[in-house]
Amino acid sequence: MKLVHISDIHINADPILGLDSIANFKKCLAYVEAHHQDAERVVITGDLTHYGLEESYHELAQILDGSSLKGKLEPRLMIGNHDNRETFASVFPSAVRDDAGFVQWTEETPAGVFVYMDTVDQGRHSGRYCERRMAWLKEVLDQARKSGQRAYLFMHHNPVRVHVANADIVGLIDERAFQSLLREYKDTAAHVFFGHCHYTLSGSVSGVPYSAPRSTSHVCWPEFSGQINRMGYGDLAPNYNVCFLGNNSTVVHSIDFLQAEKVKWKIYEDLEFV
Repeated sequence: MKLVHISDIHINADPILGLDSIANFKKCLAYVEAHHQDAERVVITGDLTHYGLEESYHELAQILDGSSLKGKLEPRLMIGNHDNRETFASVFPSAVRDDAGFVQWTEETPAGVFVYMDTVDQGRHSGRYCERRMAWLKEVLDQARKSGQRAYLFMHHNPVRVHVANADIVGLIDERAFQSLLREYKDTAAHVFFGHCHYTLSGSVSGVPYSAPRSTSHVCWPEFSGQINRMGYGDLAPNYNVCFLGNNSTVVHSIDFLQAEKVKWKIYEDLEFV
């Protein structure tokens, strides 16, 4: 199964750190439309807007309405720390919420069950996955295990320390409890997809692999000085991930969509590669 994973689009009328988030997202979406019509799902893991403003959500809705990505390819929208849960739900009334009002739900796919999680702690940049949400997730994973399905988890915040101070201080506050749950269900949880950090990441946590793309808006540079108030950014290549989810493998590609025009192609007539 082919999945397109986009994150941190930060829709905002004004430039962010000198970069146009709306123009970049439109270019990202256009590239996805042109090259990934064979995908099964497109997921955006939060920070849909920069300030959680109603007008920004309306801008996003207008962009998506004009897109050819419909049906199974209509982007699944998740919220992040820059979003406002109630404002998002007012502009996107079809957004699925659980009994407690969190924007989280599950979806059956050819690869298994996709689990969309709400890690927002409204008003804070750090994430939280409280006991109520954890109970919901445990029930979902119990059902997946019972039915023999693989579960793919999608969230906004990083559930593991990435050794970059300004990211780790605003990661998932409940990371130890979440990691403990992952250890319990590592036979069922196949992969964790997240965003938030704005740079490409991959690894594993509690025996479960994870991956994250860069932001399509403003890319950050990972640095390891330990300074909490230091952030690297600039005119860096935004990207999204293309993931292939198989029975025995997960393959993740990073697509630097603004660099596509630089690519040159060569056709080998004799199939001899040099």
